[in-house]
Amino acid sequence: MKIIFGGAFNPIHDEHVNMIKHLLSLKEAQKVVVLPSANPPHKSCDTSFDQRVDMIKLALRGLDNIEICDIENKDAAKHYSCEVLPKLKDLYGDIAFVIGGDSLEDFSTWKNPDEIIKICPLYVFTRGESNKFDKALEFWRDKGAEIKVCDYHPAKISSTLIRYNSQLGIFDGVCDGVRDYIIENNLYNKYADMIKKLKDNIPVHTFEHCSRTAYYALNINYKLDLALDNDKVFAAALLHDCAKSMCHMPHSTAGIPDDAIATPVEHQFLGAIVAKEEYGIEDMDVLEAIKYHTTGKKSMNKLQKLIYCADMLEFGRQYAEVDYLRNCIEISLDRGYCECVMAQYEFLKQKGGDIYHLTLDAVQDVENMINIIN
Repeated sequence: MKIIFGGAFNPIHDEHVNMIKHLLSLKEAQKVVVLPSANPPHKSCDTSFDQRVDMIKLALRGLDNIEICDIENKDAAKHYSCEVLPKLKDLYGDIAFVIGGDSLEDFSTWKNPDEIIKICPLYVFTRGESNKFDKALEFWRDKGAEIKVCDYHPAKISSTLIRYNSQLGIFDGVCDGVRDYIIENNLYNKYADMIKKLKDNIPVHTFEHCSRTAYYALNINYKLDLALDNDKVFAAALLHDCAKSMCHMPHSTAGIPDDAIATPVEHQFLGAIVAKEEYGIEDMDVLEAIKYHTTGKKSMNKLQKLIYCADMLEFGRQYAEVDYLRNCIEISLDRGYCECVMAQYEFLKQKGGDIYHLTLDAVQDVENMINIIN
């Protein structure tokens, strides 16, 4: 049997490789056919087909019984599985088709899923137990689908995160060959100008903090399935402290609340102004997340909460409660946000002095949330 393993592979990552190795270990597997998508219906690629194939070859170097199929690169049409699989069956004979557990959960939304299950068995990789998956598995088996659930459970890795993180010089989840290829070919460079400008205009330690904050925020967005726009998360987190060093130099105070000038919270207001005027950010969601990342405020939205928490919890932060707070946000964004606000409030009380009114508003808001939960 030839097992068809398709995907955008933008880029191929370690768990793709681990799944392919698992498939090769199956006694029925004669070959794994890696099928890069050329023009997928539901996503766009910022790298060429050939570049993605190059990275696949680097990641799979040394593995036997692998073939990379370029059938989807023969034309510019959108390629649906129900249309490609019959061609692959004609080409390879006895085949199986690999999908993820989340894809099986949403399989009814695919084009002609009833036709797909007639063509070949489905080999499914899951990341663990899920009631939704169990129901989908039972449903499609009742409809006659032959489905094999693989006993390897891949870790949760995202090619999307890899693309964003690589711009920060972070290459978690890819092999050295793919990392070097990304660097040498200047791939995934959407924010290169912003990153260079930020590096040139703030102290090294501040840039490193901003970079870690972006990394942390992107990962929490993914792990918690917050469904926030990654571009907004990246820009807000990266630029949240873009004006912090400016507060110690002569600068215009236009647009900054009078009671924030020359205080520790001034930089958040100035940061929103600088992000717009110097970095060209027009998105109000991004600007508002920057504007309140230190104080918080009443009725914070998801993006604002995420940037507030990521600033406090990025992996360079070291203080007594940080591990507890990180564990809280792994449970839920609201839980993490509530705990972060109260931890910050206790710190400010112990420090002494006035507490900014927006912070007090955030504390009252959180106390109300906690009372409702309890």
